[in-house]
Amino acid sequence: MAFRCLKLLRIIRSTNVIRHNLITTSVALPEEVKIRKPKEYKTEDNLVYAEDPDTFGTLSRVINNKSEELVDEGDIKEQEFIQNKPLRSQKLTIKQYADLIKQFISHKRLKEAIDVLETRMLKEDRVKPENYIYNILIGACADVGYTKKAFKLFNDMKKRALQPTGDTYTSLFHACANSPWPADGLKRATHLKELMAEKGYEPNLTNYNSMIKAFGRCGDLPTAFMIVDEMASKKIKLRVHTLNHLLHACISDKQNGLRHALIVWRKMLKLKEKPNIFSFNLMLKCVKDCNLGSKQDIEELIGVIQEQIQLQNKNTKQLKLGESTKTLKSLEPDKQKLIEPSTSVTEIDNNKDQTNKLASEISIKDEKDVISLEFVNKLDKVVKNEPKVPNLLSKVLNMEQVTGLQEVHTLQDKFAVVGGQDDFLKEMEACSVKPNIKTFTQMLPLLENTTEAEERLLETMKTLGVRADIDFYNMLIKKRCLRSDYDSALAVQDIITKESEFRKKKFPFSKKLKLKLNIMSYGVLAMGCKTKESAEKLLKDMEEKHLKVNIEILGTLLRHGTVSSNFGYVVYIMNIVKKENIKLNDIFLKHLVTFNDKCSDIVNKKEYVSVTFKKAYENFTKYYSTWLKEVNVEEALKPEHPWQQYKENYPDTVQRSPVQIKEPKKFYKRNKKFNKYSPRIVN
Repeated sequence: MAFRCLKLLRIIRSTNVIRHNLITTSVALPEEVKIRKPKEYKTEDNLVYAEDPDTFGTLSRVINNKSEELVDEGDIKEQEFIQNKPLRSQKLTIKQYADLIKQFISHKRLKEAIDVLETRMLKEDRVKPENYIYNILIGACADVGYTKKAFKLFNDMKKRALQPTGDTYTSLFHACANSPWPADGLKRATHLKELMAEKGYEPNLTNYNSMIKAFGRCGDLPTAFMIVDEMASKKIKLRVHTLNHLLHACISDKQNGLRHALIVWRKMLKLKEKPNIFSFNLMLKCVKDCNLGSKQDIEELIGVIQEQIQLQNKNTKQLKLGESTKTLKSLEPDKQKLIEPSTSVTEIDNNKDQTNKLASEISIKDEKDVISLEFVNKLDKVVKNEPKVPNLLSKVLNMEQVTGLQEVHTLQDKFAVVGGQDDFLKEMEACSVKPNIKTFTQMLPLLENTTEAEERLLETMKTLGVRADIDFYNMLIKKRCLRSDYDSALAVQDIITKESEFRKKKFPFSKKLKLKLNIMSYGVLAMGCKTKESAEKLLKDMEEKHLKVNIEILGTLLRHGTVSSNFGYVVYIMNIVKKENIKLNDIFLKHLVTFNDKCSDIVNKKEYVSVTFKKAYENFTKYYSTWLKEVNVEEALKPEHPWQQYKENYPDTVQRSPVQIKEPKKFYKRNKKFNKYSPRIVN
């Protein structure tokens, strides 16, 4: 203890001595040793020059820094960014940001959803986003075809060292498929496919399906089929979903798409994949939008079908021969005479009575031979109810009908090739697929252009328990108006009213089954307004139901006025455009220009024109010239960019908007439940 105290005293004395020496040296320091300031030399213009080699610009006049100080905006922003750090309570979790983005997307406010990432997360809250946030926004841009922004977000994602996932690539190919410019979408899809190969990314089944859809929609059908071959080479089993995407790709080829779709369908049957509701609906869309091609293309299709049927028959014959040798050993000698392996299908057709008798005897004597009984019955049905046109969707085909297939052009002929209404629905029933309202909506334009065929379709829907929606009724009104059957078209309104009242009584709380006329309904009803009085009635109904008229409906009404040369009707529509301040489109202006030119030719070229017509045309020309000045025609002729709506905030409506964005809670309280302690008694 004493030794430690002595050591401590020595340390204290040494520190005091050092401190005393430092003080004395600082006091005794001479003036020559002190640091001097550099000399300044003033010129006659009061210029200052300092002997500092690192000082520049001192030969100029002295600037008053307080009054004329230059300020850099970037420095101010950087300083504010450093000083204004966000509070910890201000930040949300990644899930909360994602929920906020999903709310905006659900209300179709894409610009606001993107601002959550680019403004709030990155600039205000300074939160590092995850690839989950980017995947949500890329998917939202892909759904509306905002391809450029989807790939921009993808590039930002890579700059932040975030690894793209399978969902990222699927959404990007989906964006290419929905691009408003197929050439641009194809270019981006090709580059993305090459990028995946460079990165060594192995696509999954969903990626392959989206690739097929993208290349098919963008018009590169050979690449879509090559992708399917690539999947087969990698021993990825082709399921019905992949073949559905291939059917979707066939729709892009308007000239030969139906031929490609039928080849894909036969391939589906060969792979023993069961078609689903999407397969049948896509086939109907393909029948509506695409053609079979020329006679040479149809012959090529027949050749492909023949090859597939020969392969199927070869496989079934091998199976039957193998089964027959087993059954022959178990049967008695008299039964062996009845069933001979050499018996062909043609012999069975020639001797129908013997085959029916043979089948009944076999079914009585042995249960294993019921298969042959069903086979004979199927052939019997084909012979009895033989259709004139082959159903190329069916598993069983009569090759005589297939080879006799000629050029097909009309919608009804193309629909007959896939069975028509009855056989198409029977084929769905055979595959255990129940049709939905989309099936009948796409089937409607393919029927014969008669009211009887349409009423028959409505009865079939009622039998199958499929309830029509407002889109189906809109299509029915449009079809009847296109064939100038305006009375039947207006009668659809009564059908809608009766059905709506029935559903209100039977399903009062079901929102999906409610029927209500929408803006599309009035658009197709406008096709039947041939007079000014009917147009006034239609617009009054829209006003009562608080629906704002658009330029498409007014253009349809204007078309009726110009066809009948009704100047009062035309001026009435032009007044509404000016009064409601509705933006024009090129179709509306084209109707007016054509009408004006037609009337001018009648007045100038024809010898005899009524005075009333001349006077009405003079009044119209005066009004037309002043109307063009009052209405902003230049803006109407400017082409509207398809992505402009996604670069601006959602427009505020005059009425109160029902959309409410809920800000997520920043703090979560755990609901802890108090459990009273009770000792466990072990027996």
